[in-house]
Amino acid sequence: MALLEITNLTVLDVREPGWRGYPEDAPRLLDAVTFSIEAGQTVAVVGENASGTLPLALALVGLLPVAGGDIRYDGESLAGLSDRRLRPFRSRMQVLFSDAFGALPAHQTVARLLLSARRLAGGGRDRASQIRDIEQAMEKARLSLLTRSRHPAELAPEDRQRVQLARALLFHPRLLICHDYTRGLDASLQASLLNRLCDLRDELGLTLLVMTHDLSVADHLASDIHILSRGRVVESGSPEAIVAAPSHDYTRRLIAAALPRP
Repeated sequence: MALLEITNLTVLDVREPGWRGYPEDAPRLLDAVTFSIEAGQTVAVVGENASGTLPLALALVGLLPVAGGDIRYDGESLAGLSDRRLRPFRSRMQVLFSDAFGALPAHQTVARLLLSARRLAGGGRDRASQIRDIEQAMEKARLSLLTRSRHPAELAPEDRQRVQLARALLFHPRLLICHDYTRGLDASLQASLLNRLCDLRDELGLTLLVMTHDLSVADHLASDIHILSRGRVVESGSPEAIVAAPSHDYTRRLIAAALPRP
């Protein structure tokens, strides 16, 4: 059984300016998207801005409503669940966003935001166990303990991404959803973070869903790639097959724009 199954997933944009129709006639952010991920696998969804990758990430964790289709995690349907019933699943499906998304609270120090995450994640309530868990998560993310007293704005972009990773690991997730996680970093920093994700996948038995605009990132990480354009999957296959013989014009444009492989 797949860990994550997405079947005919449809998400509507009911907030588009000037739109006055019925919900079923609203523009589609996602249109019948279907794919699955086995436990321990890395799958990539590749598409540029407005392709639908962000709505996909948000829909998977219940932050956008599902208009049609289904999302199943470990055999259980998530579509239509209340926020309260989704909370246990969200802890097992952590999302890592690009630095530009403002994913870290600016007013908190690294120590405070990781402590807040540790308390939400549960576990031992004594201070010593909380500190131990936080330090272990920082070590796994290759984040220096010296950053604990700093605010996100005082950190280098790659360290902010490592803070996100450490925070996610405190929840002991099975699935990491990475939305343009290394966007904006230079090639060496990008490679360092991507390689760390690969190491953690192997060490912890994680499953990775990588959403990126950069086909070279997908080629570096994934065993299967799905090309998303205007909310629809237009091509799927192995990295080798897609790069060697793309069948869709949009895929050819992504290949032409791809950076050298990290």
